Amino acid sequence: MKRTPRGPRPATTFGRLRGKAGQAIVLLALTGTLLIGGVGIAVDLAVGYVYSIAAERAAAAAALSGVVFMPDQFTPAQAIPVGSRNDATDRAIDEAKRNGFDPADAANAVSISPSVVPGRSNQLRVTVSRNAPVFFMEIFGFQPYRVSRAAVAAYLPPISLGQPGNQLGSTVSQLGSGNSNFYFMRTEGWATDRAQGDAYTPDPNGGALGASSDVHSISYSNGTEPRDTTVSDRGGYNYRITIGNAGGLVQIYNAAFSPDGQNYCENDNSVAANRTCNANRGNYHLHEDDGGPFNYGTLANYAAMRYSLYRVTNNFIRGGDVLLAQLTVLPIDARNYSQASSQYRNVNTGGTITQVYGGTTPTNMLIYHNWVEPTSYAGAQDGGLVNLRTTPQLANYLIGGSLTEGTYRLRVDTLNYNASIPAGGSQAGAHKAYAVRTVNDDPGRTACGSCTVAAWNDMAFYTPISVSGSGQFPIKLFELGPQYAGLTVAIDIYDPGDIASTSGRVVLNILDPTGATATSPLGVNIYDLGVQRSNLNTGQY
Repeated sequence: MKRTPRGPRPATTFGRLRGKAGQAIVLLALTGTLLIGGVGIAVDLAVGYVYSIAAERAAAAAALSGVVFMPDQFTPAQAIPVGSRNDATDRAIDEAKRNGFDPADAANAVSISPSVVPGRSNQLRVTVSRNAPVFFMEIFGFQPYRVSRAAVAAYLPPISLGQPGNQLGSTVSQLGSGNSNFYFMRTEGWATDRAQGDAYTPDPNGGALGASSDVHSISYSNGTEPRDTTVSDRGGYNYRITIGNAGGLVQIYNAAFSPDGQNYCENDNSVAANRTCNANRGNYHLHEDDGGPFNYGTLANYAAMRYSLYRVTNNFIRGGDVLLAQLTVLPIDARNYSQASSQYRNVNTGGTITQVYGGTTPTNMLIYHNWVEPTSYAGAQDGGLVNLRTTPQLANYLIGGSLTEGTYRLRVDTLNYNASIPAGGSQAGAHKAYAVRTVNDDPGRTACGSCTVAAWNDMAFYTPISVSGSGQFPIKLFELGPQYAGLTVAIDIYDPGDIASTSGRVVLNILDPTGATATSPLGVNIYDLGVQRSNLNTGQY
């Protein structure tokens, strides 16, 4: 019997399953590893993203918190007062800590780095960094990595009021000349009616226009300035002065209240014929003896003036301003200005002061129709009219007699005749004319080209310019830079139509950068607020 040979036996089902199971285990291990790795990457990336977003928000908050202290209070050593943490660096660090980034967290190497933005004194850059941990990916050798985010915050400087440049207000001889000498700065006495054009300084409870609750924007009464017993709680007129990197000085024109019965000339030469005078005459004088209620024979109608100069360390916080000097000037009767001697009378004492010259140049009484510096003019030969008080801090901001680069504030206050603070019953009826400028610290006191002067928050001025027929003249009240584009700006104008004419008119225009009358698709809202700005908030308009 023949036997047929058999071929190889097929693998058993169990054997086949065992082989496939081995392959599945390998695939499962690989897939599981990839899956775990993918999940680990996703989790760690999500953690990193969360820390990145948190760092970005912390940096933005820190920059916003600190930028208001730029540029003069950048470091802790510049805080006012020292140790108060009122500086950009400390405020940025404190805000970052509130947002979960504490530089004391050494385990995560947290760092907060405020820095100056080159060429941008109104900006602050803050960089927030920390190590982001890894969890699942650490088993593959990945280490914690650095998360860092930076933010830059900026602020808009206060709007500058008045004609741009290094002088605000004109001298008596400048009135009507050039393209900008159309007014001088003005402040009124307590008893003057607000109908004269000063909305803030006179008695708030009197006058033909009725009571007013308005006070100066920068004032103790408005909660924007610390109390100073040497000046009124209701505030005074303030000027924002910037001194360039070459230094400069602040000067005040006609510092004394000095009614004179219409003097058209400067007090700049011993020879009357050689004095700088206004060729127009007529209405082109300082109008300090206008009526309502000033009277030469009433002592209480006169007003002393006080000029306080501060170094500004923060554009938004007046409590940080550093008082450098305070110049107080008593009033005079200057009607005898053209005499050979005893030209001025001290109305407080009755004594007279004679103008003195060095050659042809006046060496005293520069408080009348001339310029003085509130940091140095002591008026030693002015018959007791001048009191200059300087603080030890002034030396910190002077180099060779010149103020250092930075921002300063000049506050102008109208006082009673004896330099006391006006209050109920005061009869000061002064119409004070003056101007403010910046100059270089050179013998000729030339104009400071790198300096600026602008009214801060509010201003009052008087325009004695006369035109006939179709004549006209423009006055620039303020100017906005391109950084204000897209923002809403509120403008309050008091008594703009008070002109001595039956046929003339005042036209108020908003001009675009080309000089054309501006238009807006949203329109311009105009409100008649009556005699006080506070009527807007109460809806009484």
